[in-house]
Amino acid sequence: MNILIFTPGGQEARRYRQLCAEALPAATINAASSAEEAEPFAGQAEILVGWKFPDSIFQKARSLRWIHKLGAGVDDVAFRGDLPTDIVLTRNEGAALAPRMVEYVVAAVFALSQRLHLCMRNQQRRAWKPVRTDLTTDKVVGVAGLGDIGSLVARRMTENGMRVVGWRRSTLRDVPFVDHVYCGDEEFDDFLSVTDFLVSVLPATPQTRHLFNADTFATMKRTACFINIGRGTSVDEVALAHALRTGVINGAVLDVFEQEPLSPDSELWDLENLIITPHMSGPIIPEDAVPVFLENVRRFAAGEKLLKQIDRTRGY
Repeated sequence: MNILIFTPGGQEARRYRQLCAEALPAATINAASSAEEAEPFAGQAEILVGWKFPDSIFQKARSLRWIHKLGAGVDDVAFRGDLPTDIVLTRNEGAALAPRMVEYVVAAVFALSQRLHLCMRNQQRRAWKPVRTDLTTDKVVGVAGLGDIGSLVARRMTENGMRVVGWRRSTLRDVPFVDHVYCGDEEFDDFLSVTDFLVSVLPATPQTRHLFNADTFATMKRTACFINIGRGTSVDEVALAHALRTGVINGAVLDVFEQEPLSPDSELWDLENLIITPHMSGPIIPEDAVPVFLENVRRFAAGEKLLKQIDRTRGY
């Protein structure tokens, strides 16, 4: 078994190699953090694991059979036209990412409700200006995307006294801790109109591009808030900025953006009712991520179906 680990950070890549080597002493495991470092190993690699892969790896990976993304986002690999269709794509999700992302959502909901972002801006100005806070009890949290992460968000919101509705493209309507699941494009507006906090956990696909746009925000309550921990491409940022500036919606928290890092010239930075974080809600921690990969290595060696396998035509 020949494994190539690639992550942008050299120390991180070496840590992944160490953890994998301890569990797989018979495997050939190489680690790289640049295209130049990866080049000698790419041609022999059967398994590619990591994130932010350079294009040159795919151009040289003649023996590749399986790609495992250590994060939840797979759009950079799933839709590549230069990859043979029989290469399997999997990702980390579930236990490796969900707990941290859920705590981020909890923090975002309560920060918006308590107007902490306004208080922090006032603190920077040395301005003593009390703001009116709100209660989250009995508020409706709408979760767009009901995979592992979205389902755990639903559970945690319910435990905190809120009611949860969800939206998904499939017609599966029975999801624990979700009062009602709206399905498909025909029920999307109904979903939008009932939410007080809309949490997007949606992947980047052609169908989700700019799904949240001027029409979307106009359909939401004027008191509603938008939280995005999915992918930045799902949001029309110009439309969101206008909606926040003109009071079409009340507030937002964004952890992901169309272009990252967010340009210093972006108008989003100056919006009083927007909290910006630098794609930090789902940090990839080696000790959390490796067990998921190792279980799939066992399955791969045994010829069993891999966990968290991606349909590359859909991107999820």
